Amino acid sequence: MISPMRDPEVHEDPSSAGIADTFKSAMRLFASGVTVITAGEGSGRRGVTASAVCSVTMDPPTLLVCVNRAGESYEAIREAGSFCVNLLGGEDEEAALCFAGQTGRRGVEQFTPFSWATLKTGAPVLEGALANLDCEISDRIDKGTHAVFFGTVRKVRVREGVPALVHFNRSFTSV
Repeated sequence: MISPMRDPEVHEDPSSAGIADTFKSAMRLFASGVTVITAGEGSGRRGVTASAVCSVTMDPPTLLVCVNRAGESYEAIREAGSFCVNLLGGEDEEAALCFAGQTGRRGVEQFTPFSWATLKTGAPVLEGALANLDCEISDRIDKGTHAVFFGTVRKVRVREGVPALVHFNRSFTSV
């Protein structure tokens, strides 16, 4: 049985007070894969948990990622000129929480509990992730609080037979 929708909240003006909360509520209902986007080297490494990742084109292979411009990861990506999208598997919930700022670790300390490598661009690659997509920045668009980085994929690693980590309505599950 399908649950009836509650009365819709209508916000004509994007600056209206309630639209941000209603927008957040709606987006919580969008199930999405979970990634950790990483960039930088040495003590300049930074990462952030994100679900705002999308393939753009296959020729050339290109992804886009959306990153808050107020965060350290934005600066690391911008300065490095590259990033890695680490697609998380069902066993990677700890990494998702860590890079979402839920464990108390900050900055380069977030990398400590996990095993890392590099591929073509030098961006940190999470060992054991479901997949790693190593990207070189090809373009950037600033929109509101975030930047959309377009990355040309330079190297890919994939693990077969591992369930994906999915985020839905403020919680993780594996599929």
